[in-house]
Amino acid sequence: MLEWLCLVAVMAYIATKLQPRDFERARNQWGFRLPGTSTAASGAADAPARPIPRLTIAGTERPALCSTGFVKGFGIDPASLKDLSVYRGSERFPVSMAAIISELYDAGYAVGDAIMELIHHGRPLAADEGVYFALVQAHDNAEPRVVAFVDRLRAR
Repeated sequence: MLEWLCLVAVMAYIATKLQPRDFERARNQWGFRLPGTSTAASGAADAPARPIPRLTIAGTERPALCSTGFVKGFGIDPASLKDLSVYRGSERFPVSMAAIISELYDAGYAVGDAIMELIHHGRPLAADEGVYFALVQAHDNAEPRVVAFVDRLRAR
């Protein structure tokens, strides 16, 4: 009898510790469904995923990279990176690009010393540098934000 009582107590303890996200994770991973529920009853969980937003900044291009780990150096989690564009330097820095970077800098989303020198001190981009624009998804599922930084151009 004591064994049954202990077993019931352990099961009750486990049931109180499980969170709804654990059930969602198991359902998504293994396709489990509760008996009597249909796909329409699950609502937003089965809704088609929103498309991944893409950066569209005039004058930039999407780099072909093997790894995006270098963004860690600018305080960006590579797992939260949704898109990446780069502006490759030219002789004249476009006014529209400077306005975008200044706006990001004022909002706190242009990071690194080189970007500050570029905006405020008129430093030109070196031949092997580019201005990267990273679309980053916040961990709290807020709207994605754009972060700008200057780094060397990366090849495949």
